[in-house]
Amino acid sequence: MTDPGQPLMEHRAERRLRAFHAALALVGLLGGGALAIVGVTRSNFALSNYGPAVVWRWGGPWLIMGSLLLVIGAAGALWLVRWNWLTVTTFQNGLQVRRRNRLRTIPWADIQGVLVSGVRYGMLGFIWGSRSKLRLELDGGYRLQFSDTLAGLPQLASIVKRRIYPRLLTEFTASLRDGQPIAFGPLLLRPEGLQKGQRRLSWAEVDMAELRDGRVSIRLRRQGAPIRVSAGKLPNVEICLQLIQHYANQSAHHPG
Repeated sequence: MTDPGQPLMEHRAERRLRAFHAALALVGLLGGGALAIVGVTRSNFALSNYGPAVVWRWGGPWLIMGSLLLVIGAAGALWLVRWNWLTVTTFQNGLQVRRRNRLRTIPWADIQGVLVSGVRYGMLGFIWGSRSKLRLELDGGYRLQFSDTLAGLPQLASIVKRRIYPRLLTEFTASLRDGQPIAFGPLLLRPEGLQKGQRRLSWAEVDMAELRDGRVSIRLRRQGAPIRVSAGKLPNVEICLQLIQHYANQSAHHPG
């Protein structure tokens, strides 16, 4: 893709996170290095003047604190190496991923799947945090993954879906019409029905599909346990729901 078109939105790690980890790296590496030097100096002084019996008492605490700060500083520096120079920019014709001196341009036509997953942290009904990830499945089996460290991750996912879903819906519908199954993670959609593991259902057995509380639930017309799948395991989950509902309704209106 030679011309990505007009830029739509730029995404970088949140400013407060970049500032926090930069301070962490600076204080940790400089402070840890200084304490380690003091610890080594005190240990050498104690060894030269009092013998090895008091070396640890003189230099040990300084070396321990220095080591802890160095570990914290290294963690902050590694975070900066990974995230500080990462920029994801969406354009009319694709997106660009910049990592320091590397630039990768991906046309929308090369993206075959979008998967958004999330994890909530809590106990006994109290939620104190959550993390979400966006995974893009590309031609050739390649993948790109971003976490919510990127500012505006939901907006990034929304833009990607708006750009690729119309094309994918057309392609998937044509494939099913031609008798080819379509895989959505653990769900397999076939011209005659759907399958999850060893369980198969015809479209006539399917009543509806809905997304609720992060799970896709496929309900049956007759009595029986619905099929439930975590939405975080289904790429292109909105297209999957649309196709299931379309074929279920079609079977209901035109049985046989």
